[in-house]
Amino acid sequence: MSENDVLVTVVTLAFNQEKYIRQCLESIVSQKTTFRFELIVHDDASSDNTANIIREYQQKYPSIVKAILQEENQYSKGGKIGARFIYPIAKGKYIAECEGDDYWCDPNKLQKQVDFLEQHPEYSACVHKCRKFNCQTDQFAESFPHINAEQDFSTEDVILGGGGFFGTNTIVYRQDALQGAQERYWQLSPVGDFPLALSIAKRGKIHYFPEEMSVYRIFVKGSWSSRTMVGPEAYKKRITHISKMRESLKAYDEYTDKKYTDVIQEKIDLNDFNLYWDFGKWTLLKTTSHYKQRSFIGKLKAAYHCIKAHF
Repeated sequence: MSENDVLVTVVTLAFNQEKYIRQCLESIVSQKTTFRFELIVHDDASSDNTANIIREYQQKYPSIVKAILQEENQYSKGGKIGARFIYPIAKGKYIAECEGDDYWCDPNKLQKQVDFLEQHPEYSACVHKCRKFNCQTDQFAESFPHINAEQDFSTEDVILGGGGFFGTNTIVYRQDALQGAQERYWQLSPVGDFPLALSIAKRGKIHYFPEEMSVYRIFVKGSWSSRTMVGPEAYKKRITHISKMRESLKAYDEYTDKKYTDVIQEKIDLNDFNLYWDFGKWTLLKTTSHYKQRSFIGKLKAAYHCIKAHF
C-alpha cells in the first residue's frame, strides 16, 4: 500500500444535528495517525444548519472530508443509508463510524485500533469503552460496557449484548465484514448497529480495549432513545421494535445455519423481559424464561419493580 492510499474510511450520518455536528467532525479530523483516512459525511436533508457546517469542514479539509448532502430525506423512503450511499464508495480497508451527535475524545483512537488490526488479521474488529452523556440532565452518565479488562468478544457475546453492547462510535472493523449488509437479517432489523455487530462477529473475533475513547449522547431529540423510551406511545413503539428485532434474529439464525439457535432464543426472551420490565408489565414479565430462571429473591425484586412502576 502506498502512502497515498486511504487505510480507514470514517462514516458519519447526520440529520438536524447542528448543535453537535461540529464537535463530531472536529474530533474526527483531529485524529493523529501515520496513515491516510477519509471521512464520508451523509446529511439526510437537514432543515437546520447541519449541512452548512458539513460544507465548511469539506472546504477546510478537502483531502479528508467527502460530503453527501441529500435534498430529499432518504431515511423516510426506506432502505439502509450506509448500504445505498456510503459503503459502495468507501476506499478504506477499515471502517470506523461516528454518528453526528456523538464524538471521539481521544486523538489517538484510530491509530491504536488500526495498529491492533494490522497486527492481528484473525480479528474482524476492535472496540472500546464509551462514555454516555445524558442530554436531558446535561451530565455525563455511566460508561459501557461495564468491563474494565482488555479481552475478546465472541459471537455469542455480541448476540446476547445486543446493539447496545458496545457503542457504534467505538468500532473499527474490516470492510469485508460488510458482506452481510445485503442479507435478510440486516434488512429486517429496525436499527443499524446490531446487524452490523452481528456481521462483524461472524467474520472473526472482536477485541475490546477498556479505555474511554468516545462519547455517546442519549436522549437527543429525535434519537432512538427519545422516540422509544418516553412519551405516551413509547410502549407501542417498543413492541414494534422488539417484533422486528425478533424477525431479524431469526433470519440471522438461518444465515448462520442455526449454529447459535440457543443463544438467539435466549436473546429474544431477554428482549421480551426487558420490554416488560421497563414498562412494569408484571403479568407478561412472568411468562418469560428469563424471569422463570431467576432465584426466589430475584422474582420478588421483579414483582416489587413492576408494582413500583405504577406509582
